[in-house]
Amino acid sequence: MKAWVIFERIEERNLDFVEKYRIAAASSVAEHSGKYITVSFENPVVEGPGPIAAPKMIAIKEFASRQAAEVWFDSPEYKAARKMREGGVTNRTMIIDVTPPSYALHQQSGTMAAIGEPSVPAWVIFERLQERSLDFVPEYRKVAAASVARFGGRYQTVSFKNPVIEGPDIGKGPNMISIIGFSSRTLASAWFNSPEYAEAMEIRRTGVTNRAIIIDVIPPEYALESSGK
Repeated sequence: MKAWVIFERIEERNLDFVEKYRIAAASSVAEHSGKYITVSFENPVVEGPGPIAAPKMIAIKEFASRQAAEVWFDSPEYKAARKMREGGVTNRTMIIDVTPPSYALHQQSGTMAAIGEPSVPAWVIFERLQERSLDFVPEYRKVAAASVARFGGRYQTVSFKNPVIEGPDIGKGPNMISIIGFSSRTLASAWFNSPEYAEAMEIRRTGVTNRAIIIDVIPPEYALESSGK
């Protein structure tokens, strides 16, 4: 099973390290047969309790398995890269499983026409922060999956093992992370604000507290170059 390493940059102090870090990090990812999925700098929080600051950057890297991701993160090559950024930023880093849910696989025949010009793909990332009752889940899955399909979306993963391996809340992690992809940020926002998904949100509102972020899916050029090593 593939795994993604998700980095959320929650604080910036000094970015002088960035160029050297990019080279070292990209080289270490390539060395461990990983790849960059995205590096996104526009990451608005569209749902969550109280005023939550949006991550200044979100980067996602893919590896063949959770074990491979852990080996890369703790490797001498990547430890050297992490040392470069220690004083400049604070990150929150998680490893999650890449497991598209079976209940959504038959819901991928979207009927909503694309909105606007062709654009950069976007993902909506949901982090379940608190659980009170999960009785709503069967009904919610049905209604949410239908709304996703109508807007041409695709479930990328629903992961229940999401440990924080770096950051102020290390050792903890969301109870669930769900990621849904759309062909553009415009379409992702239209889905999230649609009456169809509002119905699904109402079903789960009393049972859980979520944080939701919309990100761009843009593999960085410096990583694409390194992938040929």
